[in-house]
Order: sequence, then structure tokens, then C-alpha cells
Amino acid sequence: MRALLPLLAMGVLFVSGCASQVGYLAKQGRYLLLYSSGTRSAESLVKDPATPAGTRDFLLRVKDIKGFAVEKVGLKDNDNYTRYREIDRDHLVDVVQACDAASFNEYMWSYPFLGRLPYKGFYEKSDADAEASRLKGDGFDVIVRPVDAFSTLGFTKDPLYSFMKRYSPFEIASLIIHEQTHATLFLTGQPQFNEEMATFVGDEGAFQWLRETYGEGSPEYRAAVDSKADSDLFVSLLRGLSTRLRAVYSGSFSREEKLARKVLIIDEFKKGMTGETAPRFRTPGYGNLGKIPLNNAFLSLYSLYSDDVPLLRAWFEQRCGGSLKRFMESMEHLATHGDVITQVRNELDRP
Repeated sequence: MRALLPLLAMGVLFVSGCASQVGYLAKQGRYLLLYSSGTRSAESLVKDPATPAGTRDFLLRVKDIKGFAVEKVGLKDNDNYTRYREIDRDHLVDVVQACDAASFNEYMWSYPFLGRLPYKGFYEKSDADAEASRLKGDGFDVIVRPVDAFSTLGFTKDPLYSFMKRYSPFEIASLIIHEQTHATLFLTGQPQFNEEMATFVGDEGAFQWLRETYGEGSPEYRAAVDSKADSDLFVSLLRGLSTRLRAVYSGSFSREEKLARKVLIIDEFKKGMTGETAPRFRTPGYGNLGKIPLNNAFLSLYSLYSDDVPLLRAWFEQRCGGSLKRFMESMEHLATHGDVITQVRNELDRP
């Protein structure tokens, strides 16, 4: 899934004090401590003449991104991403999400302190697959997706991992700013707002950093523009598919009829993705879209990260003058008065 839409596929895993099952918490906690240990200070690695040039450049880039996030975006200045660890894998955890097969009612896991969240993460893929099999057996649509970063909300110092070195400047900037947004403001009971805000701030912050660092005419910036355009197009197409399915699910059909119509609609969508839609994409990562295992859980994932992003962008432009620092300040203020998205929508509706 990262190959298709890397920035929206990242997600968040919380393993400190969050699992109802003691065994789950203990196992994930052990892995968290394992990967958090054995790290080296990024500063010492930069100064070490034995450090490969590619690693040094990567660490200096992250330091610059973090400084930008603190000074220009107003995010928390902490010790996240100041340590580095070599790791023999291409992502960190696998996350399970599930949804009713004939509606967009998400399966929710309950976590102490964090409330109910629509995902559960595992360091061992076999554990994620077992959870997915259990939910499939109960009739849910399920996806298991790789996740390359998550925020522990200050429980630990989130490190950098060696597989992140292959990311483009835009991808690593968006990742760092996304996760630091979570570390700065996280609202219990508002999981969709948390993800949408981090997605918006991560992407917008990454573009602003790219403009300052490389310039709008640079290959790095143009590649980011093309990647984001394809991401937005893909999300728009998925939103259209969700709208068609939602009309079926809300109808008076039997559950069996809803499931049958769902199959036909998704098959039609896949054919379009490999036909007339394919040439609309600018980058090569969207060549096999007709083979995506589409289901309600997959569509719900993208809804979680994107549905209200246009609303947040309107607030950013109209009420914050294009300043991410003012945007974050306003989000923190609105968070003290209840549901943020409802407040934003009501305020924007006013003359």
C-alpha cells in the first residue's frame, strides 16, 4: 500500500498503556523497547568520520526539517528523531483495520487514555494476520497495512530508522511533520480529526520546507507536486466510489443484495482504473490500481485521513492567512471547546 499512496498510508500506532489485553500490551511493549534501544545520537553520527555520507546527509536533512517544524509550524520541540537505528526491515509495524462488509461502520478497538481507535498495530506480521483472520471470520472487511512511523505521544523518544533514508525529501519531511503534529496536539475521542490534521499539516509543512530549501523550480519540489497531485486524484476517485457504495448501503436492499451490488460496483471501478483513468496519473506508482484489494476497510482508511482535509485547508487559508503556526494555535484553541471539525465548519459557514 505504501507504494500506491505512501503519505496517506503511514498512520499511527500507540502501544504504551493502550491495550486491553495484557499479553498484547506486553508483547508490543517489548518490541517498542527493543527498537527504541540500541539507537545512536544523530549528532554523534554526523560528527563521526566513519558515518556513511548518505546517512550523514539524511540526519542533517531531518535536523533541518525538525527545526523548520518548531520555528515555522509551531510544533513541539522535543527529542523525537534525534536518534538513529539500523533495522533489518522496510517498515516498522503492521496495522489492522476492519469495517462492516455492508456499511462503513468501522470496527473500533478501545485503549486506555486514548479512547476508541479504528486500528490496531503489531510488530509481528503473523500477529496482525491472525487478528485479520479473526475479524474476517466474523464477517468484516479487513486490511493489513505496513506502517513506517508512529507517535508514542511522548512516552518514548521516537527514533529514525535506516529504511527511512530511501524516502524523498518530501516524504521524509511530511513524515516528520505529521508525527510531530500528533506529538503536539492529540485529542482523545477525535481520531479522524487527529489524522486529518496531521495529514494536512504534514503535507503543507513539507511543501513549505521544500520551497524554502530547494525552491519551487527544483526537481525535488516538482516531484512532490506530481506525487501530491496523484495522491489527491486517487483519494478523489475513492471518495466517488465510497459515495456510490454508501447509497447502496443506505438503501432498503437486503444484506445479501447489498453485498452483491457492492461486488459489481467495485469491479466496475477497477476496470475504469486500468482503462480511461490510468493516463491521468503523473507518476509510475499507480500502474496496477485495478489489482488493489478494494473493500470497505480500505475505503474507510482513506476516509479517516482525508475527508475533512479540504475543510482544514479552507480554515488555514481564510482564517489563518496561510500561516501554519497560526493554524496550530487556532486548533489548540478550538480543542478546548469541543469537537474541532464541527466548530471549523460552523465558523466557515458564517458570513
